[in-house]
Amino acid sequence: MLDSKLLAHYAESEKSEIRKEKDSVILLNDRYNTPSTSLLLFHFEPHAYSSSDLRLKDCALQHISIEGKDIYIFDNFFLEQEGADMRTYSKNATFSRSSYAHQESREKGEEPARSMNNKEKWEFFSKPPQPIAEINKLLGMLAQRLNADISTLPWDICDQHMAASAVATNRHERVSRMSVETGKHEDFNTEKGIPFAIPMLYAKEQTFYPGNFVNGAEGNPWLVSLMLYATEDNFLTHEYGIGTLFCKKDGDIVAKAACQHMRFVIFEGDILHTVEESHIPAEINTWRISYVYKLMLNPRQAGQSLKKAFYELLKSYKEAL
Repeated sequence: MLDSKLLAHYAESEKSEIRKEKDSVILLNDRYNTPSTSLLLFHFEPHAYSSSDLRLKDCALQHISIEGKDIYIFDNFFLEQEGADMRTYSKNATFSRSSYAHQESREKGEEPARSMNNKEKWEFFSKPPQPIAEINKLLGMLAQRLNADISTLPWDICDQHMAASAVATNRHERVSRMSVETGKHEDFNTEKGIPFAIPMLYAKEQTFYPGNFVNGAEGNPWLVSLMLYATEDNFLTHEYGIGTLFCKKDGDIVAKAACQHMRFVIFEGDILHTVEESHIPAEINTWRISYVYKLMLNPRQAGQSLKKAFYELLKSYKEAL
């Protein structure tokens, strides 16, 4: 059971540190050289946060593997009051933009989520509610324990049609059966190629990884997404749906993360996924939101596999992982 007084003390004494990096990212594809592209990176500074350690010891954790790709589901990481605060924040937040999984889903008629516009998203990230601040601290602790640089992907990479954002917010009230299919997507795919260069931190001279690489293999960066759910207080997790469905490469749905308030999921960004169909009675007004970070874990030493190291670290907390 989480010690609320001790964690409240840590909330005051331990503050997450995020370092902004500007104008250092190299685009590899001129398609994204548009006025809307922002190449800002945000690094979660390494630190041994005691509160994150306590939370990991107490939380419930599931591990799922799909074709060698990893999904981790975390429950009971937050205090009850933090869950209430996140729900209040979500009720009052503004989501001014329609968002689609990708251009193809837009063309096929996918029902869009609502998302924050650039100003709203920046307010969310720069002045985060306390639960998001705790996520930031967790990432700083992971950077310290894994001996890795952990950062967001570039803030916005945009072509003429779509934007891929490092921080995403998706508010759903209804999801159709058709949208489950048209919304299937990967957040990124390193083997097909990413549009920006990642520095090789352990090289003696400034060197960059190639534009395509095996995600999380020894000596390579590991790109993952972190997704936190928040729901209205009348949302029934196991009846109303709108969780996240994970698929094999051929599109077959093989796993689900139910949309449970204050659950967060860390998964490899090249896993095909989509939003589950909703089953909400017509007379019920409710919502669910996913707050998403798209992250890059970059090894500081040659030969590191951060994918394996992350699994071993979590296994040290939960032997039955």
